[in-house]
Amino acid sequence: MAGLEFDRQAFTAANPPPSNSATQLLRPLALVLGIALIAFVGYKVFLVNTQNNALASANTQVQQLQEQLVEMQKRVDFLERHHKPAQTQPATALGAPDAKTTAATVHHPRTVYHIAAASSLPPQTKSPVSTQTPAGTPKGTSAPDLAGLTGAVAENHDAWQATTDRLADVVGVVGTQQAELSATRDAVNQILAQSHRRAVSFEVNRHSSPVPVGPVTLQFKSSDSKGQHYTVCVFFSAQSCIELRDRALNEVVVFVVTKNQPPLELVATKINRDQVAGYLEVPTSMQ
Repeated sequence: MAGLEFDRQAFTAANPPPSNSATQLLRPLALVLGIALIAFVGYKVFLVNTQNNALASANTQVQQLQEQLVEMQKRVDFLERHHKPAQTQPATALGAPDAKTTAATVHHPRTVYHIAAASSLPPQTKSPVSTQTPAGTPKGTSAPDLAGLTGAVAENHDAWQATTDRLADVVGVVGTQQAELSATRDAVNQILAQSHRRAVSFEVNRHSSPVPVGPVTLQFKSSDSKGQHYTVCVFFSAQSCIELRDRALNEVVVFVVTKNQPPLELVATKINRDQVAGYLEVPTSMQ
């Protein structure tokens, strides 16, 4: 028994091989980058859908206003067609009298002959029937006919006045709707101008001079390649600068250069120790 020997290493537990620490560190980083990419794509899709919905709503409003304008134009045409006979009717009513009425009311004087015996009495003649009409009555028109014509003229005048007032109201409504339509068209044009954009790529370095990008100029300030943050200065005039401090990778930075201009969007897609690259979305109206 004293001559037996045992290999003690065979009974000891084998140590596990060291794990690859670099692989474990890259997995969370890849997961974070994937989530950031998915969020950026979702934001872009949401932004495009919002712009499309705003444009569709503006087009619907313009179409409704156009339909109302066409309907008001039809009403104006209808009132004009019914307005012209009302003006000519008094002239027709006051025109030449009817031939039957003239023939019935005009009396021609008759000559009456009297035969008497020759005596000392002078001959007597019968006075002719008076055919005079009251003062102010047109020749060949009786008093009842004149009253009827006067009533017709008064009714036609009232109808003409009512039509004129209605036409003035319609013209005022049409003018108001035309002003609203012009304002809506201007708003739609502004929305369309802001929705049409063009991406201008840029690349700024630590040791390079400011780089012009579209309507502005960018200057490198600092960058953190580990934390993926950067700081740049945006010049929109000779001495005015907007400093974008501690911005992250793929972050959409929205800023306004002037008061009455649409906003600009800056996105950094690459951050190194001495370099920042990305693109600037500029509306087509500012190029």
